[in-house]
Amino acid sequence: MSSIGVLRLEGVPASRLAAKSRHALDSALRLPAELTIATLSDEAIVLGALQRASELTGGGEASLPLLRRGSCGAEVRVGPGSLWIQLALERSDTLVACEPSRLLNRYVRPVLRALTRNGALAHYFDRDWISVAKRPVGLVAFAHDAGTRRALVEVIIAASTPFATRVRPSYLGKPAATLTELGIDVDLTRLGDAIVEAHADTYGRALVELPRDAPGEADAPIATEDLRSEPAWAVTRDEAIGVIGAGRDRKGRLRVGGELMASRDAIATLEREIAEAAGDGARLDRAVDGLAAPGVALLGVRDLRVVREAIGLALRQGV
Repeated sequence: MSSIGVLRLEGVPASRLAAKSRHALDSALRLPAELTIATLSDEAIVLGALQRASELTGGGEASLPLLRRGSCGAEVRVGPGSLWIQLALERSDTLVACEPSRLLNRYVRPVLRALTRNGALAHYFDRDWISVAKRPVGLVAFAHDAGTRRALVEVIIAASTPFATRVRPSYLGKPAATLTELGIDVDLTRLGDAIVEAHADTYGRALVELPRDAPGEADAPIATEDLRSEPAWAVTRDEAIGVIGAGRDRKGRLRVGGELMASRDAIATLEREIAEAAGDGARLDRAVDGLAAPGVALLGVRDLRVVREAIGLALRQGV
């Protein structure tokens, strides 16, 4: 059995962790499973891989830097009171039998165990958040590539920095909270250590400490695109987790995204088929059906007809 590599980072800029997340499916792994546990030095709003800034509601978060991560799902607020966990996997079943669409269910378990052992009885209900005292206290999200079978599972826990920027349908009417608001005092270093040990216990693997990639690399500034200037979705529809969107990007190509989670190559194939279908409805239907193909990860879409409708309306609008 392979070991789990462990990288511990303290006081890391949010831009560095967001960049590490974006590159996770393409970066060389030293071990088949690598777990990063990080605290942050600054605050930011981090969009999911398929989101646009137009999905945000505005407010106090408008003054914070806007970044993008590699995992899908909704935006998350991060700061010095957050714990950011990244589990990079050679394939979805590296540590446990796991179909791609069950990535969150299978790999959130060590985090739940560690939280509970630190006084925060935690649960996961097959959505995109962790529950403590029946309140959302953290985001869970994945990135996946069906072709290479690479995967990334991310968890961001709100210890004292709030993680939610708005009320979302996924929360089922439950107001988001921090552990501090719930009267749970958690030391981030101790919690991070507990999460590392819980991974070893849950999956029966040895741990191997990994050094930083290079001296000072985690502190280097990273240039980012102006995400707030991206065009708004032409069409949005509500689904299980949140918004499904369709619309042109800056270059005029029709894109599909929002708060859903899906294999990145399945989304790329769908967008390529949209561009090439030229009004062929049957071909477009087959392309949308590809989101549910074997080996593809998909979460947050109960009915693919919602995706078809959003694409069709965006195409008819011609915008």
